[in-house]
Amino acid sequence: MIYPEIQATADAIAKLGKPLKIYLISHKTNHATSELISFKLAVIVPDETKSISELECFLYTAVDCDYPYDLVLYTQSEWETLSEDPRTFAWSIRETGGVLYEQGLS
Repeated sequence: MIYPEIQATADAIAKLGKPLKIYLISHKTNHATSELISFKLAVIVPDETKSISELECFLYTAVDCDYPYDLVLYTQSEWETLSEDPRTFAWSIRETGGVLYEQGLS
């Protein structure tokens, strides 16, 4: 189940950050009520992105969400290399994460 708040945050990031792809890495919920508590997204950006750290800061300040969230950003070339190696977090994201946005498909 994709919570609307998670998809809305991914949509806002897609609009502002111009990523290639956004994955839902994980989300935490209250076990008793199933209410969303927090979530984590992976954002894959073009290699031409000037500064990953500046983009990350911009996204955190520009994208408002009622729930705490974390972002993990990769450049396209980092993603292509790391997501092929089963020893990496990127590989785990690619294998188990849910795609919330893909450039050209939304």
